[in-house]
Amino acid sequence: MGVKVTQRNGKSGWWVSIIHNNNRKRKRFSDKKVALEFAKKIEAKIKWAEANGSSIVLSQPERVMPTLKTYMENWLSSYVDNNCKFSTASGYRQVCKKHLFPTLGSRPLDQVTRKDVKDLVATWNSQGLKKRTILNFLTPLRELYNHAIDDGTVTANPVAKVGMIVKGSKASSAHIEPLTAIEVRALLTASKERYPFLYPLFLCAVRTGMREGELIGLQWEDIDFRGAFIEVRHNVVRRQETSTKTNRIRRVDLSPQLQAELLRLKENLQLEALIKGRSFPKWVFLTPHGNRMTNEVLRKGFYACLEAAGLRRVRFHDLRHTFASLLIQQNTNIKYVQQQLGHSSINITLDVYSHLFEGDHRHQVHRLDDELLEAGPRRLNSAETAPQPDPHREWTQTHTNEVIEFTAHITHGGVTERPNVPVLKTGDGVTHPRVQISPPPPLSLANFFGERHVECAPV
Repeated sequence: MGVKVTQRNGKSGWWVSIIHNNNRKRKRFSDKKVALEFAKKIEAKIKWAEANGSSIVLSQPERVMPTLKTYMENWLSSYVDNNCKFSTASGYRQVCKKHLFPTLGSRPLDQVTRKDVKDLVATWNSQGLKKRTILNFLTPLRELYNHAIDDGTVTANPVAKVGMIVKGSKASSAHIEPLTAIEVRALLTASKERYPFLYPLFLCAVRTGMREGELIGLQWEDIDFRGAFIEVRHNVVRRQETSTKTNRIRRVDLSPQLQAELLRLKENLQLEALIKGRSFPKWVFLTPHGNRMTNEVLRKGFYACLEAAGLRRVRFHDLRHTFASLLIQQNTNIKYVQQQLGHSSINITLDVYSHLFEGDHRHQVHRLDDELLEAGPRRLNSAETAPQPDPHREWTQTHTNEVIEFTAHITHGGVTERPNVPVLKTGDGVTHPRVQISPPPPLSLANFFGERHVECAPV
């Protein structure tokens, strides 16, 4: 019996050789440290089996490695369909069918290398795909290998650290085209004239910023007319009812105009249901046939209204950006904008709409000086923080307004003396006292007496 770790001459890799009860087994490792650890475990198992009189099986039937397509299809049906949204599962299947299976589908799962993934990314780059699109394509492949490692089918993930793989791809820039307030009024007017059943929906879109699926999935029980708000609970994607994008319930405020329009719509639907003898629908926005609104009917009517109003062609999702941009133009707090839009983080709101804050903001800095200058010096009520009086300043302000009764002219030195004021004299044998010379009197006084006066203030 023995367990040995050897390296064959001229070949890479390390081999663990096991001999037990006339059975031999060899296993190759690319790392010596891993090979040594494996050898220690096997040796411990053999000693344990010999001490307890039990047997140990060294050779096991080899497992057939499934292809990437086979393992992916099984993973989609067993895990993704049960743990992800319907829209996520549909997106994964579409990516696999169009972009992954044609290139890697027939390869054994453990034979897909990191170089294969890099070559696939290079092909997508040559087709002009953006970085975000490529990351979306690689997401199901990366998650597949994470589950395969957890199952013990493979030992490495060739799509790990995907950021390094798509480092050279073109970055996707957030491009939004919000409508102006004038364009919004033109759109609403056109919808009221051509498609009246879409007018409340368009008004709700530009007054709440709700997503397309959230508008289609809006129910009357979600609207609180007393509190003037909507609780966004539902979402419809590919005609399947699901939760919101962030899996959270959020509250959006109702403007008076939108509240009045929704009340009018509810009264009309109640009257119609009473006349036709059918139950009141739970959905807020319906097609002309009385069914829940669909993406196809909504978008067809939206583009027709844009054309009728003579507006540029934008996406319906840009109405959500329009709501945000109009709020920002009114200097709305960005945190409130985030809460109304339902972004999971304020960073998302800033990343998408930060360019709307751009401009010359130097006046904001200037206002700091302007406010200080306009306010002027202020006296604080607190004695501890009030500035101490300056004796020299007070003495100067007091005496410059006094009427000088007489002026004595001294031939040597040219100094004007005043009563009770120390004078700085010049000449031989004169000792100069330590005094501080005050600034000259105002020019008007000097002109009045026709001469300059140099005043010496006490220190």
